[in-house]
Amino acid sequence: MTRHPFDCDFRVTAEQKIQFRRDGCVKLDGFLNEQVLRMLRDRVEVEMQRETVNSTTPALYRVKYGVEGDKGSVFELLARRYFRQTLTDLTDNDLFFTGEQIFEVEQNADIGSTWHVGVDSFGYQYAEEFGCTLWAPLQSVNTRAQRGGMAYVPQHVISGEWVFEQIEPALVSTLRAKEKAGIKTSTVDYVSMRHGVLNSPAMLEILESHRVEDDFEPGDALLFNKMVVHRGVALEEGPLARRAAYVMRFVEAGSRYDLQRARNLDYPTQRYRTGLFAYKPLTRKPIEIAEAGAADGDLISECAYFGDPDRRMLRREQHPERA
Repeated sequence: MTRHPFDCDFRVTAEQKIQFRRDGCVKLDGFLNEQVLRMLRDRVEVEMQRETVNSTTPALYRVKYGVEGDKGSVFELLARRYFRQTLTDLTDNDLFFTGEQIFEVEQNADIGSTWHVGVDSFGYQYAEEFGCTLWAPLQSVNTRAQRGGMAYVPQHVISGEWVFEQIEPALVSTLRAKEKAGIKTSTVDYVSMRHGVLNSPAMLEILESHRVEDDFEPGDALLFNKMVVHRGVALEEGPLARRAAYVMRFVEAGSRYDLQRARNLDYPTQRYRTGLFAYKPLTRKPIEIAEAGAADGDLISECAYFGDPDRRMLRREQHPERA
């Protein structure tokens, strides 16, 4: 059989499986070969020529949600046996690819993004269902020099599960209660509440004391589940003016659409869309899935919003013990 240019000899180790189960994240050295990196860099270059969002998030220069270009090359990567096996073996799930994103940081932009979990990125899925991110920087990340990578806290230390299951649903109901009581709220209130929980002084001390920050070479990637608390690290003085990262999101194949969660995330857009501090989300993807016809509880893999569903699916290989 002819070897595909994207094929790679990467194999998951038993230690990596244990680490992902314990920490919710694992670094994959040499996961993407040079042909894949070339494809992704070309993809980033083309997408960044389109209309992009100049981010107001500290340390982020440009953000691209909902990459518009043809996904043929990305689907070719998903079809590679090594890629499919790595992600399904580590997560022990059949997975559905929900989209790509591009994040670009600029040198000396700011101190870095705040600590967060993937609420926006997985705001269309029930909180208890599995979701994960594959994050791949396209330039080197050196923690002893220019930095500009990712910091995270292993899930066995702090899990963001409570943010998904308790804080997010309570956030909108709290704002609505204030409005009902005659207390005017604004974008500032929403943002401060949204980011304040994980970035309070006490929580910051805990997170910063347990943070992990890895070196990366092009081709290395970080796989982490949606409950892992993480933050972007500022790109400091050095030879790189900017550092781009390519991101892929996956949910477990049986995930269902959570309409209420999507409406909660769309609340600030509807409530604070005008005025001096109008709210401008980086993405409305969660509610756009409903606008494309999805109903609460629908299988995400069957929602009309996602084209080419068969090519988005990563299935586990059947081992004798699973047959």
